[in-house]
Parts: sequence; C-alpha cells; structure tokens
Amino acid sequence: MKIDSITIEGFRSVKGPLTIKLGQIAALIGANNVGKSNILSAIYRVLGRDWVTVNTFDEDDVFNNDHDQDIRIDIVFSEPFKHEQFKEIFIDIPKLRFLYTRYKVGENKGKRRLEKKCLKLDDNVVFKYKERPKKNQKQEFEPFTTIPQEIQESIPVIYIGIDRSLKSQLPNSRNSLLGTLLSDINKDFEREENKIRVKDAQGNDVEIPRKERFKQCIAAAMAALKTDELIELEKSIKVNALHQLGFNPETEADKLDIQFAPFTSLEFYKSLELFVVENDFRINATELGGGFQNAIVISIVKAFEERRKQGAIFLIEEPEMFLHPQMQRSLYKTIRNIGKTNQVIYITHSPHFVTIPEFDEIRIITKTKEGTQYVQSSLPSDEKLKEKFRKELDPERNELFFANRLLIVEGDTEKLALPEYAKRLKVDIDRSGSTIIEVGGKRNIEDFVKLALSLQIPVGFVYDIDSSDFGKDQKDKEKEYNAMLDKYAEKGVSIWQLAKNYESQLRTDFGEDAYQKYCKKHGGYSPAVRARLFANDEEIPVPKFIEPIIKWITA
Repeated sequence: MKIDSITIEGFRSVKGPLTIKLGQIAALIGANNVGKSNILSAIYRVLGRDWVTVNTFDEDDVFNNDHDQDIRIDIVFSEPFKHEQFKEIFIDIPKLRFLYTRYKVGENKGKRRLEKKCLKLDDNVVFKYKERPKKNQKQEFEPFTTIPQEIQESIPVIYIGIDRSLKSQLPNSRNSLLGTLLSDINKDFEREENKIRVKDAQGNDVEIPRKERFKQCIAAAMAALKTDELIELEKSIKVNALHQLGFNPETEADKLDIQFAPFTSLEFYKSLELFVVENDFRINATELGGGFQNAIVISIVKAFEERRKQGAIFLIEEPEMFLHPQMQRSLYKTIRNIGKTNQVIYITHSPHFVTIPEFDEIRIITKTKEGTQYVQSSLPSDEKLKEKFRKELDPERNELFFANRLLIVEGDTEKLALPEYAKRLKVDIDRSGSTIIEVGGKRNIEDFVKLALSLQIPVGFVYDIDSSDFGKDQKDKEKEYNAMLDKYAEKGVSIWQLAKNYESQLRTDFGEDAYQKYCKKHGGYSPAVRARLFANDEEIPVPKFIEPIIKWITA
C-alpha cells in the first residue's frame, strides 16, 4: 500500500487546500516552523490509528483557530484499496476523505463531527452491494456511509517521532517497528512445520510443532498461577455477573462461565520488553537516556531493512538526530533500502539525507501568509540527467536544497575565496541561509541552474569567459555556450562574468605589479589555496568585482 498524494485543508499551519504528491521516498525539507511535522501528523492522524473519531482532532488543530473552518484530509492511494465486502468479492476504494466539520442543523447544530468517506478520484462516493450478489438476481447498491475498519487496520503506518521514545516502538504499540516484526515472526512460529525437539512422557526425544509446545508451557504456567485466591476471584466475578444478568447462581450457573485466559503466542510476543544487560546489571531499555534509546530505535530500523519487510508506510522525523555524519550516511542508505519495498516519508535538516541525483524526491516546505506551501522540482525525472548528477556527486552540493539563495561557481578557487571576502565585508553567508557550491566546471553550470529554478530557489552564478573546459579549437563553441548562459538573466538569474578566469580578473583589479607582489607573499600554494589566502589577507584590498557578488548572496 502506498500513498500517491495527500490533500490537506484547514489543518494546523495548512490553510490549503494543499495537495502534495508523494513517491516511494519523499524528503520534506525547509526551515523550522513551516509545517513539515504537520504534514506527517495529518497522515498519521487518519491512517496510523485503529479508530479515527471526532476526538482525533480538536479546535487547536484548526487553521488559525477559525470557528467556521473545517479540516479536510484526503488520501489517494497509488493503487485502489481492495475492500473485501464479501468473500472473494472486492470493491475498489481509491480515495479516503476525513472531514472534521460541524452539524449544520438539528439539536447538535454547531457541534463538531467527523465524516469519513470512500471516494472515487472524481470525488463521487464509492458504492457497495446491499447484499451478497446472487446468480440471476438484480444487484442493488448503496453508498459507503463510512470508511471500513478493515482499511484502518490493514495499513501499517510506522511513525518515528522526534522524541525517539523506545516505548512507541515496542511490540505492544500499534504499528510499531517491533510489533510489525514480531507479528511476522509469530506467523512463522504458528506454522505446523515449525517444530521443536522435546522429551515425551517416556523420556524419548520427539518433534512437535512449536505452537503445541507453547500451549503446554502456558498451561503449566496457568496451573502454577491458579492459586486459591485466583479461583475465588474468578468465582466471585462469575456469581456477580450472573446476578447482573438476571440468572440464579445456584440453579443457572451453567448459563455463564468466566475464566482468566492465558496469552496467545502473538500476545506473548507483544508483551516482550527490551532490557540492557551490562556487567550483571539489568535495566529496562526505556529507562535509559534519549541518545541510547535513539540508538536502539535505529538498530530496529536496520533490522527491519535486513529482514526485507515490505508494504509499510514509514513516517520519520529528523532521522539524523543524535548521529554523527558517518552514521547519518549509513542510516540514509538504510532508508533508501527500506524504500525499495516500503514507502518512506521523512523530515530532515541534514544534507546527508538528500542527494542531488534523487532531486525528484525532494519536497521543499515553506510558509506564507496563506499557510504552509510546498515546491517540488518541475524537471522531468530523466535517468540521463540523474546519471550526470551521480557522476558529479559531492555531498556538499546537497546543501543547495536547503539554501535561501544559491551561488554556483565553477571550481574550488571561488568557493574558497568568496566566504573569506564575506567575512572581511562583515557579512555572514551562513546566517543569511545562502550556499555556495562548485559544480566541477562551466559545462555543468546549466544543469544546476535548471535544478535550482525548478525548485524556485533564487540562483546566481559566476563563470569564466575563457574556461579550461573548452580547448583552443573550441572557442566558437564556448562563445555559443556563454551566450546560452547569459540568457538565464531573462529568467531572473544573477550572472557575473570573469574577464578570462578568476586569476586574470584579479590581475585586472589589482594591476600586474601588485598581483605579482601578492603572489610572492603567498607563494608555494595551489591557485585555489592562494586565492583563499589573498581573500583572508587584510593588507590585500577586496577586488571590486567581488563586492556585488557578496552583496547579492547575503541580501
């Protein structure tokens, strides 16, 4: 089961209606307090609980606490849900609607109520059979008046929140990681073929199904637990129940029996808790610190990946929490592997959890006076372009997704020098939320500009008129390429040309004698490092061509 899209209206920060397309993997990124968590919450409220009622929402969930505002959450599935109304008779349900509204008439007028609807994609209601179809009988239909509970119970939504509490992932929590894993283990446990070797009454080794052995052990445990006090308690409850139901306990005791029943195997699995044992000291894992609990939760996620479980919907807030960079990269690989057979929707502030070749997975969440909004790249999901981005893969370039403004440069020279000049000009590039990325040459500039524009990120770039990317016999081709780059100014892109290249521009601004003097002072370094040392040297003036670039990127 996979969500194709969610439409939210009137919920928390979302005025809407806001429709968000969701793929197999979707990364929600954006500044704090723009509504990313509200999107995950909307999904979890309606799909992550056994019973969705009017009490699932309250007035604090309504956009701007507007008395007249309804909350609407629509879920469209990638494939219609197959509701088995009767045995082997299925009804397609492609869309669910949850509407937190008010009674318009009657004695409850003005009170909140919750409508739950099964809809077609055109918003018309889905119909079901009035009764089981029979041969040679005209079929009568009626609309679904609510959402069948089967749907709520059959969609495993696993939510990993920001608090990283291990309790929410233990087996006794609905749709928890361990609960999902242990339910599958229990199915394997109950197979007749799953056997265990035990000794029979004569002391001989025999093989019996594990589930039979479990029943024997539980029966023995119940026999030990059935003290006189427990028997008296059962008897007392039974006698009082018979009285309450109008039976005579003396003459009609056989009308009712009440007993304490032992665990089923699944219930037993779901009662398990995790303990940590170290140097003979044993402690419940839920009593440990947040960092340790997070480590265990992440370990369970990795176990889920290793067991190749499928069909779940993962909602994860900030998977990078408590993790150093290497473990962030490792967990991102795990998320991608889980995403092959499960849907994963997550919130992140870390460039280690996004990658440029998978730009179509990014959803940039923003907030305006009209509430939460989102942007998705309008570029076609072209495998050739993705391969090109993979060839140029550099984790630092992933920061472009988080940028308020993006400056693209050809190589390391400008990338190293410009932040140093910004410091000298008393401006903070990081505080402005801007990012400088180098793209490995002039030929790659256009692809990154297109990507930024498709995500509505303000973008500018600096390029060398005479670049080493083009050979001496390709100058006419380079002129055409330069003209093509310059046309991006018509799309609002800020562009700065360097007379020939960065070093030549410095020669022009400083004058040849001064430039040679500075080179002598900072000799023995590569051009890129020397450019950074120039920029950091208070005795060397800031070149004129640098100031407008810094002013733009920190605007």
